[in-house]
Amino acid sequence: MRRRSFLTLTGAGLTALVTPSAPAVAAVAAGPRIHVLDTLPGGNGQVHALGRPGIAGGSSGNAPVYWTGRTVRRVPFPAGYGYGTGEVSAVNRHGLMVGTVLFPSWGHAVGFTYRQGRRTATILPNSLTANDVNDHGRIVGTGENHTAYVWHRDTVERELRPSSPFSSVWSAVGINNSGTVVGADGDGAVVWPAGTDAPAQRLLPTELPEGVSYAPAAVDDHGRIVGSAGDFFSDSQYETYWDPPYTADGVRVPGLPGYYNEGYFRAISPTTGLVVGGAPTSFGSPPGYPPGTAEFWTGTGPIRALPRLQEDGDADAFAAADDGRVGGCAVRDDVLKPVIWTGVR
Repeated sequence: MRRRSFLTLTGAGLTALVTPSAPAVAAVAAGPRIHVLDTLPGGNGQVHALGRPGIAGGSSGNAPVYWTGRTVRRVPFPAGYGYGTGEVSAVNRHGLMVGTVLFPSWGHAVGFTYRQGRRTATILPNSLTANDVNDHGRIVGTGENHTAYVWHRDTVERELRPSSPFSSVWSAVGINNSGTVVGADGDGAVVWPAGTDAPAQRLLPTELPEGVSYAPAAVDDHGRIVGSAGDFFSDSQYETYWDPPYTADGVRVPGLPGYYNEGYFRAISPTTGLVVGGAPTSFGSPPGYPPGTAEFWTGTGPIRALPRLQEDGDADAFAAADDGRVGGCAVRDDVLKPVIWTGVR
């Protein structure tokens, strides 16, 4: 699936995707305020995770970092590991952080855990990624050879099985406080319901036209799953959600005007239903196409845009908290800044 977001680009690539003098098309919500956090030397950063107020995680200078207030701190790794590239992907309400890091000498990524104040992070066994953690300390991510796991107390608690014996697990990206896990296998988007060791359950629809796929991103404590529906041939993405018991097709939500109704849902708050994501800049867009924007949806009404740092600067959102905080990034003077929006409701 092609994600046409600017967020994987830096330097000249980032600058090229910032559209000078592009008119703002989507209405920005009244009320939310945007706050810029500090960065490591290099100036760039993204907020991917929100813990209790004052704690956030993400990346800066391509390294895993966390913030206390506005102050950025690098996640420490054991001696001999050196500095790796990666991110903090999630933080639970007890301050347990999880993420993924790649050390140059290793040749592959690994998942890790970290708590503020500890001397070093801990590498998770059998891991390639660590993508989410719930408030009970259960972590989901992937391992080698198309495997996925739930870890608890830094050990493997469960291997997640695909929806059929003839498939394999591709991703495990979200877990809620009940233990429901979402991800994808070789047959499509899946959910592993809480309270069972059963194989994955396919998310509907399962009969898809060629080139169409679904990608879950997160699940809240009520079981709502958010993500996107993609069409490879039209190079399009559409905001989508599923509700338990997952016996109905995923529902597409009309996107922001001016973006061809295209965008991603990337996160949902634990209990309040606040959904966030982005409507991306499109490659090869016609003149006047607006810059990428961070967006939110409360579960009813239209999707709305969040404030940018500058009118022609891109933005995106990756994390949502019950208290109305949203984490993400926004461009100012051609530099990607880590930001938190407050008062998002």
